[in-house]
Amino acid sequence: MKSWAEIGFEIETTADGSPTLRLLESVDPTKYRGESMHHSGGAWAETLLIYGKGAAHVLAVQDSPHFFVLGLGMGYIELAIAREALLAKKEIGLITSYEAVPELRSYFWNWLYNHSENLDADVWQTYEWMAKSVISGTDLSVDELKMKLRPLFATESVINSELTSNFVLSTQYHGIMYDAFSSKTNPLLWEEEFLTRFLSVAAAPISIFSTYACRVSLKSALRATGFEALVQRGFQGKRNSTLGLKGVEKRS
Repeated sequence: MKSWAEIGFEIETTADGSPTLRLLESVDPTKYRGESMHHSGGAWAETLLIYGKGAAHVLAVQDSPHFFVLGLGMGYIELAIAREALLAKKEIGLITSYEAVPELRSYFWNWLYNHSENLDADVWQTYEWMAKSVISGTDLSVDELKMKLRPLFATESVINSELTSNFVLSTQYHGIMYDAFSSKTNPLLWEEEFLTRFLSVAAAPISIFSTYACRVSLKSALRATGFEALVQRGFQGKRNSTLGLKGVEKRS
């Protein structure tokens, strides 16, 4: 039952009251602190803007959609998908999640199945805190979120480890939620050649791609694989985000 610090993270409270994780060590020698998973202005608010809206869009245009999530982290995106599906009274066909840190995969799964005995008390409380942030402003319960996701994460091994250049996918996805750490931390995942190859395999004929980033390499890869690449406003002063649409129209 390792603590957050023991796996290299610290918890931060963001401005909307929701928690996020920050790396204790930085890969950038010019910075004394590691990279945070979310904007300090609001971990949940940022997730809802970038990925929750994208999930709602997918659910509106596709029955039982398949979702690909790169960067499980604490599980915000997975919970956002469950939230939007519950609110829309829609089914989720599949969620394929990738996370390089093994403890984060284990923590999320054990929390999802209420195995609090397998988690450090602070870790358990952080997940409960996160989930309560996700259901804020709705009539949903944390248990409803968990029950929506459990059939999609039947075993801990369903959650994949890091996405590498040797990836193999068994299906295509209607919603691709791309939430990898920055190019300084994960350079491969933002290279145009990798993105083009990934999207050509992963994206269904009707699909939506959403990410907090707005890189030239990303937009080029989207266009090369049949997406319309739309520049969206970033979250609270962040540089622009990107929405990719393939076979669907933009919603207002």
